[in-house]
Amino acid sequence: MRGAPMDYYLKILLVICAAHELAGGTIKSTRDAVYKKYLSLRSLPFEDCGSLYQVSYLDIESCTTLPCSMARNATIKVTVRFDDNGNGVSFLKHEVRWVFNYIKTQAAITPDPCDGDHGCIESASDGKAYWANIFVNETLPVMKGSMLWESKDANDQNLICFQVPVVITV
Repeated sequence: MRGAPMDYYLKILLVICAAHELAGGTIKSTRDAVYKKYLSLRSLPFEDCGSLYQVSYLDIESCTTLPCSMARNATIKVTVRFDDNGNGVSFLKHEVRWVFNYIKTQAAITPDPCDGDHGCIESASDGKAYWANIFVNETLPVMKGSMLWESKDANDQNLICFQVPVVITV
């Protein structure tokens, strides 16, 4: 679906708009619903592992297909959009692990925590967006596995959790 022509996405969005309008939705809520659907269609596929907030979009720099190919010694930007239900999330502490054959290894993330001092979290029309960089350590094994990403608030409550298949390369 990621490589589908833009016309395909626009047709889907028009159908969603029409259905929403018929159901009595307002123009603003229709626009928001269409935008969220558009984001989900453009998102990299991921497995949600217990998020409190709905993740609407995931982008991992230079990853267009799964598993994401990640070279050792690389720093890769990860961008996430999520709906914080109007709670004004302004702090996220990341716990990111590489998982290979059920063995979890801590990943290095910057900035961590993500707060107002780093410009890594921002308000968006559909909730919040944040970015962080993950370092692919040179000691990671060259093999397939996954990246498990958890973002927690200041009280250590898990707000966002997703897992993505990866393959570590030389």
